[in-house]
Amino acid sequence: MFLMNGMTATLIQNNRNANSSFYDDQDKQEVNIKVIPYDVDQAIRFSTYSVPEATGYFVVPRNTDVKEGDEIIFNNIKYSILKVADNWLFNRIENVGLYVKWSRS
Repeated sequence: MFLMNGMTATLIQNNRNANSSFYDDQDKQEVNIKVIPYDVDQAIRFSTYSVPEATGYFVVPRNTDVKEGDEIIFNNIKYSILKVADNWLFNRIENVGLYVKWSRS
């Protein structure tokens, strides 16, 4: 259950092929996903989140294949995913929180 209407973004999945090396920068897949950007200023003030270099936060549905090191293009800005966190509701993973950092490339 995705609780809000999401916005469209592009997820660049790196190194999903079993035959590729860990450092292979050519193995990329682009997938359109739904994301919800959110502002966590109150949570940061009370030290709930502990990723100081994160510049933004997104929520994606639980069935999205996302890993640390992937990239998201949202509103023509590319973000690198620093951390992936599960959000639980009623004893199951309801959605996935992403801690992202704005990247220049």
